[in-house]
Amino acid sequence: MTPTSGPLDGTSVGPSDGAGQSDAFAELLRGAFRPTLAAGVLAIIVAAFSDVTAAGSAALGAVLVLGFFTASLLVMKRTAHLPPTTVMAVVMITYTVKVVVLGVVMFVVRGATWLNGYAAGVTITVCALVWLFFEMRAYKRLRIFAFSPGEKAGA
Repeated sequence: MTPTSGPLDGTSVGPSDGAGQSDAFAELLRGAFRPTLAAGVLAIIVAAFSDVTAAGSAALGAVLVLGFFTASLLVMKRTAHLPPTTVMAVVMITYTVKVVVLGVVMFVVRGATWLNGYAAGVTITVCALVWLFFEMRAYKRLRIFAFSPGEKAGA
């Protein structure tokens, strides 16, 4: 986007601007995925100093976080053109499915001897925090206005 186009010149970037939205979601994904992947790899390396079980558990935790957060962004990208109530319903259904999947994963691995719960838990926590921080950072850099700067207050 050039400095003279988009939200800064008074044109609105909204649901009808599919390319702008696609770029915004791609930027959010890139901005959060890469640092989280790096944090996951670092967690696996650190856990490997403990043992192979811890490294595998860290890898599982990193994959869960990357998969879940990527799925959320992809669902939002695919539904962004829909009415806000529909988007909210789809996002809530996606969230519910993710919670159920996480519950099933936790149920399946609850007694697994090949899983180090501490390594998985720390990796999940760290990766989730890294994702959220960098997604917020990427969103802030997009400079998406909630209203058109040229709009009057009463309009």
